[in-house]
Amino acid sequence: MRKAVEEYLEDHGCRIARQPAEPAPCTFETLVDGFLVHVLRLDSESYRRAFWREAYRNGHTIGHVPRTFEAFFRRNAHTFEEKVSLLLGVAALFGAYTVATLLYRRLSLIVKRLRRPTYYERERERRQKLALARREVRRHHTLNPQPTFDAIRAAIRTARNSPESAIRLGSLLEDLECFVDNTLIHDAQGQIVGRRGGIKRLLQREAPDLFAKYSTIMRYKAMAKRFRQACGSAEPVPPATLLPAQAATPDGLSDEMQAKLVTPREVARTILGECQGTLISLEAALALRLDPDCIPATGKEYVRKPDSPRIPRKVISWLVRRQVA
Repeated sequence: MRKAVEEYLEDHGCRIARQPAEPAPCTFETLVDGFLVHVLRLDSESYRRAFWREAYRNGHTIGHVPRTFEAFFRRNAHTFEEKVSLLLGVAALFGAYTVATLLYRRLSLIVKRLRRPTYYERERERRQKLALARREVRRHHTLNPQPTFDAIRAAIRTARNSPESAIRLGSLLEDLECFVDNTLIHDAQGQIVGRRGGIKRLLQREAPDLFAKYSTIMRYKAMAKRFRQACGSAEPVPPATLLPAQAATPDGLSDEMQAKLVTPREVARTILGECQGTLISLEAALALRLDPDCIPATGKEYVRKPDSPRIPRKVISWLVRRQVA
């Protein structure tokens, strides 16, 4: 965002989220400035220049007068012996400060390297459970035919018009996943070494314009999956089938399966009635259905349960704001 736009928004009462500044590179000048400011408790050169520039502009020197190293040296060293001893003392202090800084950075690097394996030890069990769950589903199934790229493009153009349109786009992507190869790849010893490309590889090879929006459209696919989970439905019924009566029922649906869809369709109608016609309200309604405890108490951090689905951070923040309001 340009600086002029940020200033305009701040003047009208908007709060601008700023990225944290990148840490300054470690140079000899930064070490000297850090030694003068933090060890000798002197003011920096930039503060001294800004102070005297303001003093010359306004004609007064009210306030804290900057104490630089030159003034410190002139005030505490009068004879030649005093100047030499002061310089030697500063050199010794500066050397100790430099060694301490380098040791601190080296220890921080060692601690970071030691902490990294412990993170993966904590995460290994959860990742193994997810991998086992993925391996159990060898192939996804659907009653719909393979969607065309033109149908997906048309659904993308209308995805943000309503929650129903967003779920239809996600349902198309779930149908597309049933016709691509995303199976595991094993080596000669039977170890898993990778997975087939799936939807990502298909879009990259045959629809580059859709591949450029891959991360965006896959969010709609995840939303459709959560919608089906919240309604209590399962494969091979597409999520779009759970929408109100205007949604077309796919061919090949037995009478017994149609009878099982009565309750999920009522739940879907309730969820769509609870949301306010926006995607964030739909995601919030699904989050409350899947994890009723997803709204943390004020001032507390939300901790996801092991078996509950992952809820986007923006949805949690939206729910907290609505609760506070």
